Amino acid sequence: MNPQVAGELDAAVEVERGSFRLDLDVQAGPGEILAVLGPNGAGKTTLLRALAGLLPLSGGYVRLDGTVLDDPAAGVYLDPPRRRVGVVFQDYRLFPRMRVLDNVACGPRSRGVDRASARHAAQQWLDRLDVGELARRRPGQLSGGQAQRVALARALATEPRLLLLDEPLAALDARTRATVQGELREHLAGFAGPTLLVTHDPLEALLLADRIMALEAGRIVQQGSPHDIAARPVTDYVATLVGVNLYAGVATGGRVELDDGGAIMIGDTALAGRVLVAVRPSAITVYTSRPDPGSARNLWPGRIDALAPLGDRIRLSVSGSPGALVDVTAPAVAELSLARGRDVWLATKATEVDAYPDGR
Repeated sequence: MNPQVAGELDAAVEVERGSFRLDLDVQAGPGEILAVLGPNGAGKTTLLRALAGLLPLSGGYVRLDGTVLDDPAAGVYLDPPRRRVGVVFQDYRLFPRMRVLDNVACGPRSRGVDRASARHAAQQWLDRLDVGELARRRPGQLSGGQAQRVALARALATEPRLLLLDEPLAALDARTRATVQGELREHLAGFAGPTLLVTHDPLEALLLADRIMALEAGRIVQQGSPHDIAARPVTDYVATLVGVNLYAGVATGGRVELDDGGAIMIGDTALAGRVLVAVRPSAITVYTSRPDPGSARNLWPGRIDALAPLGDRIRLSVSGSPGALVDVTAPAVAELSLARGRDVWLATKATEVDAYPDGR
């Protein structure tokens, strides 16, 4: 990819659409991949459309590498072709009646490049993404993975300073998605500008992103490295997304009284006041009768409400004080005769519990 094409994004995005309001600040540096997560209606696609110039700002600004792209108060607005922003949509939006080569050439052509030069550049990008031999085909003749690479080639052919990916792998089946994830990370590693990746898939964000930003109801609720987000979620949505049990309560002397009932012992006896407590489902052990306390300082009864397969594990939803998600092996389910409605005991060590101040 072209190492001379780089950018730094600095934006304060305010968009009003009916009763919904998006209001957030977003920064991303050259070469950085920022994943944007959030439930349906959180404002993820609205953010990308605003940055691309496809949706007008109600307020704020968008600056890319120091150039103002949008600032309603100052009367500045650059239309999409002049922004040098590449976009890959969820459905790829390839023109069905155009051959692959001409689909990719559309980007350079929109910037005034002559037809022959645009097609030459398009072929180069297709070759770089290992789909050069597909140049004469039409989109309907492509597999999902091939269409994704062609869409990425079309975005990159504009020599963008910012790349926006809106659920770029959502249309792929599970097997193809796993393969293309690795390919996409390699392609993005060679892009010098910032990339914003919208996704519903936490694994995709963890694998591809340098930083994660979580949105809810048009606001940023958490952002940080993938490790920090996974280890210390701050909302129920983020906790569910990364598969962690999250509880809120008040800490005193190594004990947290939980808001929803029950208590959890933690290793940090100095932590005091409002805290959040995160416990991995794999850190909880299930027993069918009350065990000796042993080294587990947290022990409480519960009842299995549901069992569901999760990869090579079975995830239990257990009600109690507190309720918990618990991961066990399939052999353990059979050996312990675990089933819906079964009364169980749950245990976890204080050292397996992560407690941190509740800054919400």
